[in-house]
Amino acid sequence: MSETIKTYLLDDPDVLIPMDRKAFYKEQIAEYKENGRPSRAVEIVQAFLFNEDGELFVQKRSMKKSHNPGLLDKSIGGHIPMGDSSDHTMMVETIQEMQIPSFVIRSGEDFIRTYDLLKTYLSTVAIIRHIDTSIIEQDKIIDGEPATIAAKAHVYVGVYGGRAKTVDKEAKGILQYTLEDLDREMEAYPGMFTQDLKDLVKRHRVSLEAFVKRFSNKEE
Repeated sequence: MSETIKTYLLDDPDVLIPMDRKAFYKEQIAEYKENGRPSRAVEIVQAFLFNEDGELFVQKRSMKKSHNPGLLDKSIGGHIPMGDSSDHTMMVETIQEMQIPSFVIRSGEDFIRTYDLLKTYLSTVAIIRHIDTSIIEQDKIIDGEPATIAAKAHVYVGVYGGRAKTVDKEAKGILQYTLEDLDREMEAYPGMFTQDLKDLVKRHRVSLEAFVKRFSNKEE
């Protein structure tokens, strides 16, 4: 099924250009092979979702995925369809990827109020907030070959106290790691993890540690 996504030329990143998803990747893979770098960014959402013990949900991608098959990846990620906002897409992706209903909160103050109100309901709903939007470059394996893809990435972090379920053909399983255990695993077995996850953890480490300290039951 064709999907129209949001893209931006890297030399003019303020102008939105709708594009067919398959056409975008075909173009950018060819761009990488010819010039070694992307020319256009795709707009996406990416999320770190922690449980109440301060452990990060990490998805093992299905071997049937064309992008980074079989690798351990961030909690949630997805493309933003044309006409949708990043917050709406984030709520949809939590259902589609992990079967978790969620509240997506834009401001820090509203997040704290929502958390205080709903923290006893975290077994049934995730509470998620936006922390960053930036243009990044991501090294991927697509259909067995390396490529660098640029993205306008909206990054979120959230907490959820219930059980996560994989969706058929989307993921092989879901693991939970503390940030410290994740560091050790990524250092010992770097080839098991997507470059997306490694780069995101490094880029947002301070925010992630502060979030876990504030919104989990993790013992100091």
